[in-house]
Amino acid sequence: MHRYLVRLENSRGNAPRDTVRVLVDLRKSSDEFGSVIKNLRVSEKALEFDLYARDPNMKDETITKLESKFGKKLGERDLRPGEVQSDQAPTAQEKAKVVRASAELFNEQRFWECHETLEQIWRGEPKGKEKDVQQGIILAASALVHYQRNENEVCLGMIPRALSKLDGWDDKSYYEISIESLKRNLKEIEESKIIRLFVI
Repeated sequence: MHRYLVRLENSRGNAPRDTVRVLVDLRKSSDEFGSVIKNLRVSEKALEFDLYARDPNMKDETITKLESKFGKKLGERDLRPGEVQSDQAPTAQEKAKVVRASAELFNEQRFWECHETLEQIWRGEPKGKEKDVQQGIILAASALVHYQRNENEVCLGMIPRALSKLDGWDDKSYYEISIESLKRNLKEIEESKIIRLFVI
C-alpha cells in the first residue's frame, strides 16, 4: 500500500478533543475504497492524516469522497521512502532554507511536517549546541503533534525535554526562529498545564 499525507479543510471546526470521533468517521467514509486512515491530527484549519491506498486511483476516489463530507483538499504528499539521508553536515545555506521552511510549517500548525523537515539537517549535524537547538525545536513541534492527536499528557511530558535542549543555546535566535520566544511560550505551557498554540 502507498502512504500519503493528506490535508483537508477543517470545515466543521473540529478540535483536537474530537480526534477519535473524526477518525472513526474518516475511516467509515474510506472503507469502500479499501483505503486505511491513520495518525489523524486536528488543527484549526485542517484535518491532517496518513492515507494508505493500494493505487493512485483508490487514493483519488477516497479523497474525493472525503472532500464531499469533511472539506476541500488543502494538499497531499506521497510519503513513500525516498533517498537515504546523508550523514554529511549541512551547509549554512541549506540550514537557512530548511529552518525557514520549518518555521513556516510550524506557524501553519503543520507540526508533523515541521518536525520531519527540520530532521533533514539535524541528522547530519555534528554533536553540540547547534544539534541540541535543532532537536529542541523538533521536540516542541513533536509535542504539539501529540496535542493535535488529543494526547495532552504526552504533549506536556515532552515540553521539559524540548526546553532542556533549547536551554543550552546562548543566542536569542536560531536563524529566523526566536529561541527566546519559543522557550517563553513552552515555559508558560509547562507551568500552566494549558496547551495553546503560538508562532515562532
